[in-house]
Amino acid sequence: MNSDSPMMRRVRADFLKTKIPRKGRIRFLLAIIILAAAIHTGINLKKNENKGQGKETPGSELTERKAEKETNKSAAGKAKRRAAKKNIKRQKPVEQNKRNQSGLVLPFTFGDLSDLIKKNPPGLFKDKDSIKYRGKDLTVHYSVNTQLQELGQSLLKRYHPLYGAIAAVHPATGRVLVLLSYKNDSVPDLGVLYCKSLFPAASLYKTITAAAAIETANLSPESLLPHAGRNHTLYRFQLEKELKNYIEIPLEDAFALSINPVFARIGLYSLSKGTLLEYGNRFGFNCPIPFEIETEISRVISPDSAFALAELASGFNQQTTISPVHGAMIAAAISENGRMQKPVLIDSIYMGDTCIYKAAKETWKIPIKESTSKELKKMMSRVSRHGTARKSFRYIHQSRRFSEIEYGGKTGSVDKDGIGRVDWFIGFARNPLEKEQQIAISVVTVHGPNWTVHSAYIAAEIMRIYIRSLDTKQ
Repeated sequence: MNSDSPMMRRVRADFLKTKIPRKGRIRFLLAIIILAAAIHTGINLKKNENKGQGKETPGSELTERKAEKETNKSAAGKAKRRAAKKNIKRQKPVEQNKRNQSGLVLPFTFGDLSDLIKKNPPGLFKDKDSIKYRGKDLTVHYSVNTQLQELGQSLLKRYHPLYGAIAAVHPATGRVLVLLSYKNDSVPDLGVLYCKSLFPAASLYKTITAAAAIETANLSPESLLPHAGRNHTLYRFQLEKELKNYIEIPLEDAFALSINPVFARIGLYSLSKGTLLEYGNRFGFNCPIPFEIETEISRVISPDSAFALAELASGFNQQTTISPVHGAMIAAAISENGRMQKPVLIDSIYMGDTCIYKAAKETWKIPIKESTSKELKKMMSRVSRHGTARKSFRYIHQSRRFSEIEYGGKTGSVDKDGIGRVDWFIGFARNPLEKEQQIAISVVTVHGPNWTVHSAYIAAEIMRIYIRSLDTKQ
């Protein structure tokens, strides 16, 4: 039948006229919406599944593993960065000090400085030397005060003792200001005397005994002690525990007048052999001194009898020896409130315009308390004002320039078999308000039958000129 026939046109017209019920239309629309939503949800689930095969989803095991790896990597990275920074900090000084353009290994060790001095003995009458060391041209700057060097030399030549030596240091820094050795033409050469522990310490050891008595026996400068007989002898009757005829004398006066029996009795009845030796070691006896110039060890020997103990405490023997350098260090420790600095001769070393070494202050020992050093300074002041060195310090005592200066010392003298009469002085001068205005000094002279000069006088002159020169600079 033809689609354009009348019958077919009627059928089509009847179909188009057919109406869908209202409830059917609503259900039909809901079905379409549900179907579309289901199709859309299925597509999203498929996408997520495909993504999950290549990437982790939040909370998945893969995500946790990756986070852990990232954390580990981050922590390791931080640790590496910290280590790198530490290495840089460690390496910087090593790289700076290990080797400079000259090829010299830096920093200079104590052994290097000693080797440099040994191979290039210093010219101590000038403040610097040009030397060749390990194939390099260097300029070495010394701490010595050339004015004081020349003054000390002129004093020794003027009074010409048989032997003489001077050492002086700056107490606060340990910088060496004077190093001198002298011998008369009439006597054999004994070597460089300022670094030799050749001469008996004599009454210098009373300083060690006094320090031990103050710290361990509760003595003070005002403590009254019994004394019988003459000041500078040491007889057995003077050492008896119960003296028959005696006077009482303050410790500070016994120190100022260097009274042997009083200090011998301190050693016998207030201290012990162990204490005396311990305080000697505290002050640097029986051990090498850390100085660029090799210095002989100062010796104190353990006493083998009660009388030997009395001799040690008073310094009335020949077995206890000391070097001038060490004597100056002891005086410096007392001046510097109980702190003994390492002695320094080389201030700095230059290669061209580049500083390749600079000395630093360093404390070697702290032998006594600050309060003890104050008591010792007071006692040493009496030596120079009212005691065995009063004549040598008369000019200083009368000078207005020294009215604000603290100064003092300790004398000592003893016969050295085969050499002569040994005369010692160690002491200090210091301005408590000016750190730079201070000096500690040690002088030893040896004489024949006729004395030519007291060591205390040489020390007083060097102190006076030094303090005056610093005062005029201000």
